Amino acid sequence: MRRLATEWDFVLSTLQAPGEEGEIAADAVGVTILAGFLGAGKTTALGHLLQGDHGLRLMAVVNDLGAVNIDAALVEQSTDDVIQLTNGCGCCALGGDLARAVTELASARPPPDGVIVEASGIADPGAMATAIAAGTGARLDGIVTIVDAQAADAWLENPATRPLFRRQLDAAHIVVLNKTDLAGENQQKALTARLGELAPGRPVIPAALGRLDSRIVLGAALRGARADPGSQPHEEDIFATRAISLADAVKRKDLIAFLENPAPGLLRLKGFVHLTGEGRSVLHVVQAVGRMWCIEPVSHGGLTEPPWRGLVLIGLAANVDDWGGDDIATNHFTY
Repeated sequence: MRRLATEWDFVLSTLQAPGEEGEIAADAVGVTILAGFLGAGKTTALGHLLQGDHGLRLMAVVNDLGAVNIDAALVEQSTDDVIQLTNGCGCCALGGDLARAVTELASARPPPDGVIVEASGIADPGAMATAIAAGTGARLDGIVTIVDAQAADAWLENPATRPLFRRQLDAAHIVVLNKTDLAGENQQKALTARLGELAPGRPVIPAALGRLDSRIVLGAALRGARADPGSQPHEEDIFATRAISLADAVKRKDLIAFLENPAPGLLRLKGFVHLTGEGRSVLHVVQAVGRMWCIEPVSHGGLTEPPWRGLVLIGLAANVDDWGGDDIATNHFTY
Protein backbone atom coordinates (compact mmCIF):
# COMPACT_ATOMS: atom_id res chain seq x y z
CA MET A 1 0.00 0.00 0.00
CA ARG A 2 2.83 2.42 0.88
CA ARG A 3 4.53 1.65 -2.44
CA LEU A 4 1.32 2.41 -4.36
CA ALA A 5 0.88 5.68 -2.50
CA THR A 6 4.45 6.66 -3.31
CA GLU A 7 3.90 5.89 -7.00
CA TRP A 8 0.73 7.98 -7.03
CA ASP A 9 2.52 10.92 -5.44
CA PHE A 10 5.14 10.63 -8.17
CA VAL A 11 2.46 10.71 -10.88
CA LEU A 12 0.83 13.82 -9.50
CA SER A 13 4.11 15.61 -8.94
CA THR A 14 5.17 14.75 -12.50
CA LEU A 15 1.99 16.32 -13.86
CA GLN A 16 2.52 19.55 -11.95
CA ALA A 17 6.31 19.84 -11.74
CA PRO A 18 9.27 20.46 -14.10
CA GLY A 19 10.11 17.73 -16.59
CA GLU A 20 13.29 16.89 -18.44
CA GLU A 21 12.77 19.70 -20.92
CA GLY A 22 11.89 22.35 -18.35
CA GLU A 23 9.03 23.47 -16.21
CA ILE A 24 5.49 23.17 -17.48
CA ALA A 25 4.35 26.63 -18.47
CA ALA A 26 1.86 28.37 -16.24
CA ASP A 27 -0.42 28.79 -19.26
CA ALA A 28 -0.16 25.13 -20.31
CA VAL A 29 -3.47 23.67 -21.42
CA GLY A 30 -5.33 21.95 -18.60
CA VAL A 31 -6.56 18.38 -19.02
CA THR A 32 -9.55 17.00 -17.15
CA ILE A 33 -10.17 13.25 -17.01
CA LEU A 34 -13.86 12.37 -16.98
CA ALA A 35 -14.03 8.88 -15.45
CA GLY A 36 -16.78 6.58 -14.25
CA PHE A 37 -17.97 3.00 -14.55
CA LEU A 38 -20.00 1.63 -17.45
CA GLY A 39 -23.15 3.62 -18.15
CA ALA A 40 -22.49 6.37 -15.60
CA GLY A 41 -23.38 9.12 -18.08
CA LYS A 42 -19.94 10.37 -19.10
CA THR A 43 -20.78 10.88 -22.78
CA THR A 44 -23.91 12.86 -21.97
CA ALA A 45 -21.98 14.99 -19.49
CA LEU A 46 -19.22 15.61 -22.03
CA GLY A 47 -21.75 16.67 -24.64
CA HIS A 48 -23.25 19.23 -22.25
CA LEU A 49 -19.81 20.58 -21.38
CA LEU A 50 -18.83 20.98 -25.04
CA GLN A 51 -22.10 22.75 -25.85
CA GLY A 52 -22.27 24.78 -22.63
CA ASP A 53 -22.81 28.53 -22.59
CA HIS A 54 -19.53 29.20 -20.80
CA GLY A 55 -17.55 30.96 -23.51
CA LEU A 56 -14.75 28.40 -23.41
CA ARG A 57 -13.24 26.51 -26.34
CA LEU A 58 -13.02 22.92 -25.20
CA MET A 59 -11.64 19.91 -27.05
CA ALA A 60 -12.12 16.25 -26.25
CA VAL A 61 -10.53 12.83 -26.45
CA VAL A 62 -13.11 10.05 -26.37
CA ASN A 63 -11.87 6.57 -25.49
CA ASP A 64 -14.39 3.79 -26.01
CA LEU A 65 -14.39 0.01 -25.83
CA GLY A 66 -14.47 -2.24 -28.85
CA ALA A 67 -13.61 -1.52 -32.45
CA VAL A 68 -16.51 0.95 -32.86
CA ASN A 69 -16.49 4.24 -30.95
CA ILE A 70 -20.18 4.75 -30.23
CA ASP A 71 -19.52 7.53 -27.72
CA ALA A 72 -17.42 9.58 -30.14
CA ALA A 73 -20.15 9.42 -32.78
CA LEU A 74 -22.54 10.98 -30.27
CA VAL A 75 -20.08 13.61 -29.05
CA GLU A 76 -19.14 14.68 -32.57
CA GLN A 77 -22.62 16.13 -32.90
CA SER A 78 -21.39 18.81 -30.47
CA THR A 79 -17.97 19.65 -31.91
CA ASP A 80 -15.46 18.65 -34.56
CA ASP A 81 -12.63 18.98 -32.04
CA VAL A 82 -12.72 15.32 -31.01
CA ILE A 83 -10.08 12.62 -31.25
CA GLN A 84 -11.31 9.03 -31.09
CA LEU A 85 -9.50 6.18 -29.37
CA THR A 86 -10.94 2.67 -29.51
CA ASN A 87 -10.46 -0.94 -28.56
CA GLY A 88 -8.82 -0.51 -25.17
CA CYS A 89 -9.14 0.78 -21.64
CA GLY A 90 -6.83 3.76 -22.15
CA CYS A 91 -4.44 2.91 -19.35
CA CYS A 92 -2.57 0.02 -20.93
CA ALA A 93 -2.07 -0.50 -24.67
CA LEU A 94 -3.55 2.91 -25.49
CA GLY A 95 -1.24 4.87 -23.20
CA GLY A 96 0.96 6.14 -26.03
CA ASP A 97 -2.03 6.96 -28.25
CA LEU A 98 -3.65 8.87 -25.40
CA ALA A 99 -0.53 10.95 -24.79
CA ARG A 100 -0.22 11.75 -28.51
CA ALA A 101 -3.91 12.71 -28.74
CA VAL A 102 -3.66 15.07 -25.77
CA THR A 103 -0.45 16.58 -27.17
CA GLU A 104 -2.13 17.19 -30.54
CA LEU A 105 -5.10 19.00 -29.02
CA ALA A 106 -3.03 20.96 -26.49
CA SER A 107 -0.72 22.11 -29.30
CA ALA A 108 -3.56 23.57 -31.41
CA ARG A 109 -3.29 27.23 -32.39
CA PRO A 110 -4.96 29.05 -30.89
CA PRO A 111 -4.80 26.66 -27.94
CA PRO A 112 -8.04 25.44 -26.40
CA ASP A 113 -9.15 26.60 -22.98
CA GLY A 114 -9.16 22.97 -21.87
CA VAL A 115 -9.05 19.35 -22.98
CA ILE A 116 -11.47 16.79 -21.57
CA VAL A 117 -10.58 13.11 -21.79
CA GLU A 118 -13.59 10.84 -21.54
CA ALA A 119 -12.34 7.53 -20.19
CA SER A 120 -13.95 4.25 -21.10
CA GLY A 121 -16.10 2.62 -18.45
CA ILE A 122 -13.35 0.18 -17.46
CA ALA A 123 -10.45 2.63 -17.51
CA ASP A 124 -8.19 3.27 -14.54
CA PRO A 125 -8.03 7.11 -14.43
CA GLY A 126 -4.90 7.06 -12.29
CA ALA A 127 -3.00 5.17 -14.98
CA MET A 128 -4.44 7.51 -17.62
CA ALA A 129 -2.96 10.41 -15.68
CA THR A 130 0.42 8.69 -15.98
CA ALA A 131 0.01 8.48 -19.77
CA ILE A 132 -0.91 12.16 -19.98
CA ALA A 133 2.16 13.05 -17.91
CA ALA A 134 4.41 11.30 -20.43
CA GLY A 135 5.53 14.29 -22.44
CA THR A 136 2.23 15.94 -23.37
CA GLY A 137 3.29 19.36 -22.14
CA ALA A 138 -0.14 19.74 -20.56
CA ARG A 139 -1.11 19.92 -16.92
CA LEU A 140 -3.65 17.81 -15.07
CA ASP A 141 -6.65 19.93 -14.11
CA GLY A 142 -8.22 17.07 -12.20
CA ILE A 143 -10.04 13.75 -12.29
CA VAL A 144 -13.84 13.79 -12.07
CA THR A 145 -15.49 10.43 -11.46
CA ILE A 146 -19.17 10.15 -12.38
CA VAL A 147 -21.30 7.62 -10.49
CA ASP A 148 -24.64 6.23 -11.67
CA ALA A 149 -27.11 6.67 -8.79
CA GLN A 150 -29.19 3.74 -10.05
CA ALA A 151 -26.37 1.25 -10.52
CA ALA A 152 -23.76 2.19 -7.89
CA ASP A 153 -24.94 -0.28 -5.25
CA ALA A 154 -24.98 -3.13 -7.77
CA TRP A 155 -21.42 -2.39 -8.94
CA LEU A 156 -20.19 -2.19 -5.35
CA GLU A 157 -21.86 -5.43 -4.34
CA ASN A 158 -20.55 -7.40 -7.34
CA PRO A 159 -17.11 -8.88 -6.51
CA ALA A 160 -16.09 -8.70 -10.18
CA THR A 161 -16.82 -4.99 -10.63
CA ARG A 162 -16.13 -3.66 -7.12
CA PRO A 163 -12.30 -3.35 -7.38
CA LEU A 164 -12.31 -1.17 -10.50
CA PHE A 165 -15.30 0.85 -9.31
CA ARG A 166 -13.42 1.58 -6.09
CA ARG A 167 -10.26 2.39 -8.02
CA GLN A 168 -12.13 5.02 -10.04
CA LEU A 169 -13.40 6.57 -6.81
CA ASP A 170 -9.94 6.51 -5.26
CA ALA A 171 -8.48 8.46 -8.17
CA ALA A 172 -11.12 11.20 -8.15
CA HIS A 173 -10.66 14.75 -7.00
CA ILE A 174 -14.42 15.26 -7.30
CA VAL A 175 -17.21 12.65 -7.35
CA VAL A 176 -20.42 13.40 -9.27
CA LEU A 177 -23.55 11.46 -8.31
CA ASN A 178 -25.42 11.44 -11.61
CA LYS A 179 -29.01 10.46 -12.48
CA THR A 180 -30.32 11.79 -9.19
CA ASP A 181 -33.57 12.53 -11.01
CA LEU A 182 -34.11 8.76 -11.17
CA ALA A 183 -33.27 8.12 -7.51
CA GLY A 184 -35.47 8.79 -4.50
CA GLU A 185 -34.47 11.30 -1.85
CA ASN A 186 -33.58 8.61 0.69
CA GLN A 187 -31.53 6.66 -1.88
CA GLN A 188 -29.66 9.81 -2.86
CA LYS A 189 -28.83 10.62 0.76
CA ALA A 190 -27.67 7.06 1.44
CA LEU A 191 -25.48 7.00 -1.67
CA THR A 192 -23.98 10.40 -0.90
CA ALA A 193 -23.05 9.19 2.57
CA ARG A 194 -21.63 5.93 1.21
CA LEU A 195 -19.54 7.71 -1.41
CA GLY A 196 -18.29 10.07 1.25
CA GLU A 197 -17.02 7.08 3.22
CA LEU A 198 -15.48 5.41 0.16
CA ALA A 199 -13.84 8.60 -1.11
CA PRO A 200 -13.18 10.65 2.03
CA GLY A 201 -12.48 14.32 1.52
CA ARG A 202 -13.90 14.42 -2.02
CA PRO A 203 -16.92 16.62 -2.70
CA VAL A 204 -19.94 14.54 -3.81
CA ILE A 205 -21.91 16.69 -6.24
CA PRO A 206 -25.45 15.73 -7.32
CA ALA A 207 -26.34 15.96 -11.00
CA ALA A 208 -29.27 15.08 -13.23
CA LEU A 209 -29.17 14.24 -16.93
CA GLY A 210 -25.38 14.62 -16.93
CA ARG A 211 -25.56 18.41 -16.56
CA LEU A 212 -22.36 19.61 -14.87
CA ASP A 213 -21.17 23.14 -14.20
CA SER A 214 -17.95 23.75 -16.11
CA ARG A 215 -16.70 25.90 -13.22
CA ILE A 216 -16.71 22.80 -11.02
CA VAL A 217 -15.42 20.25 -13.53
CA LEU A 218 -12.56 22.30 -14.96
CA GLY A 219 -9.88 22.71 -12.33
CA ALA A 220 -11.27 19.90 -10.18
CA ALA A 221 -7.88 19.30 -8.57
CA LEU A 222 -8.13 22.71 -6.93
CA ARG A 223 -11.61 22.04 -5.56
CA GLY A 224 -11.34 18.45 -4.37
CA ALA A 225 -9.12 16.31 -2.22
CA ARG A 226 -5.85 14.86 -3.41
CA ALA A 227 -6.38 11.43 -4.88
CA ASP A 228 -5.27 8.18 -3.28
CA PRO A 229 -4.36 5.12 -5.38
CA GLY A 230 -6.30 2.55 -3.38
CA SER A 231 -5.20 -1.04 -2.90
CA GLN A 232 -6.75 -2.86 -5.85
CA PRO A 233 -4.85 -3.27 -9.14
CA HIS A 234 -6.61 -2.80 -12.44
CA GLU A 235 -7.22 -6.05 -14.30
CA GLU A 236 -8.50 -5.29 -17.77
CA ASP A 237 -8.86 -8.96 -18.72
CA ILE A 238 -11.90 -9.21 -16.44
CA PHE A 239 -13.97 -7.50 -19.12
CA ALA A 240 -14.79 -8.34 -22.73
CA THR A 241 -16.60 -6.73 -25.65
CA ARG A 242 -18.52 -8.04 -28.62
CA ALA A 243 -20.01 -6.20 -31.57
CA ILE A 244 -23.27 -7.21 -33.27
CA SER A 245 -23.61 -5.81 -36.76
CA LEU A 246 -27.22 -4.93 -37.66
CA ALA A 247 -27.11 -3.57 -41.17
CA ASP A 248 -30.85 -4.08 -41.70
CA ALA A 249 -33.71 -2.61 -39.71
CA VAL A 250 -34.97 -4.64 -36.75
CA LYS A 251 -38.32 -4.89 -35.05
CA ARG A 252 -38.73 -2.87 -31.88
CA LYS A 253 -40.30 -5.79 -30.01
CA ASP A 254 -37.29 -8.01 -30.74
CA LEU A 255 -34.86 -5.37 -29.54
CA ILE A 256 -36.85 -4.76 -26.35
CA ALA A 257 -36.99 -8.49 -25.62
CA PHE A 258 -33.20 -8.62 -25.99
CA LEU A 259 -32.72 -5.65 -23.65
CA GLU A 260 -35.11 -6.91 -20.98
CA ASN A 261 -33.41 -10.30 -20.76
CA PRO A 262 -29.67 -9.59 -20.77
CA ALA A 263 -27.33 -12.56 -20.96
CA PRO A 264 -25.34 -13.50 -17.84
CA GLY A 265 -22.43 -11.14 -17.21
CA LEU A 266 -23.63 -8.56 -19.75
CA LEU A 267 -23.19 -5.20 -18.00
CA ARG A 268 -23.49 -2.59 -20.75
CA LEU A 269 -24.91 -2.29 -24.25
CA LYS A 270 -24.96 0.63 -26.68
CA GLY A 271 -25.19 1.29 -30.36
CA PHE A 272 -27.19 2.51 -33.33
CA VAL A 273 -30.03 0.62 -34.98
CA HIS A 274 -32.77 1.27 -37.48
CA LEU A 275 -36.15 0.26 -36.08
CA THR A 276 -39.17 -0.51 -38.23
CA GLY A 277 -42.48 1.10 -37.45
CA GLU A 278 -45.30 2.94 -39.16
CA GLY A 279 -44.06 1.77 -42.52
CA ARG A 280 -40.62 3.37 -42.25
CA SER A 281 -37.21 2.78 -40.71
CA VAL A 282 -35.90 5.30 -38.16
CA LEU A 283 -32.39 5.53 -36.73
CA HIS A 284 -32.23 5.12 -32.95
CA VAL A 285 -29.53 5.18 -30.32
CA VAL A 286 -29.74 2.31 -27.83
CA GLN A 287 -28.32 2.47 -24.30
CA ALA A 288 -28.58 -0.17 -21.58
CA VAL A 289 -27.03 -0.76 -18.16
CA GLY A 290 -28.06 -4.09 -16.69
CA ARG A 291 -31.84 -4.26 -17.08
CA MET A 292 -32.25 -0.51 -17.45
CA TRP A 293 -32.47 0.58 -21.05
CA CYS A 294 -33.39 3.49 -23.30
CA ILE A 295 -34.19 3.72 -27.02
CA GLU A 296 -34.30 7.19 -28.59
CA PRO A 297 -34.45 8.51 -32.16
CA VAL A 298 -31.28 10.41 -32.97
CA SER A 299 -32.00 12.16 -36.26
CA HIS A 300 -33.17 15.26 -34.40
CA GLY A 301 -29.68 15.60 -32.87
CA GLY A 302 -27.99 16.06 -36.23
CA LEU A 303 -26.69 12.51 -36.62
CA THR A 304 -28.47 11.29 -39.72
CA GLU A 305 -26.31 8.23 -40.37
CA PRO A 306 -23.87 6.65 -37.91
CA PRO A 307 -20.50 5.25 -38.98
CA TRP A 308 -21.78 1.77 -38.15
CA ARG A 309 -25.09 0.14 -37.34
CA GLY A 310 -25.21 -2.42 -34.59
CA LEU A 311 -24.75 -2.97 -30.88
CA VAL A 312 -21.61 -3.13 -28.75
CA LEU A 313 -21.86 -5.51 -25.80
CA ILE A 314 -19.62 -5.05 -22.75
CA GLY A 315 -19.44 -7.36 -19.78
CA LEU A 316 -17.52 -9.93 -17.81
CA ALA A 317 -15.08 -12.01 -19.83
CA ALA A 318 -15.99 -15.14 -17.85
CA ASN A 319 -19.51 -15.02 -19.35
CA VAL A 320 -18.73 -13.95 -22.90
CA ASP A 321 -19.65 -17.39 -24.32
CA ASP A 322 -23.14 -16.97 -22.85
CA TRP A 323 -23.79 -13.95 -25.08
CA GLY A 324 -24.01 -16.05 -28.24
CA GLY A 325 -21.77 -16.67 -31.22
CA ASP A 326 -21.50 -15.02 -34.62
CA ASP A 327 -25.17 -15.85 -35.27
CA ILE A 328 -26.36 -13.77 -32.31
CA ALA A 329 -28.15 -11.30 -34.55
CA THR A 330 -29.96 -14.06 -36.42
CA ASN A 331 -31.00 -15.72 -33.17
CA HIS A 332 -32.37 -12.56 -31.54
CA PHE A 333 -33.64 -10.32 -34.29
CA THR A 334 -35.99 -10.94 -37.20
CA TYR A 335 -36.07 -8.78 -40.30
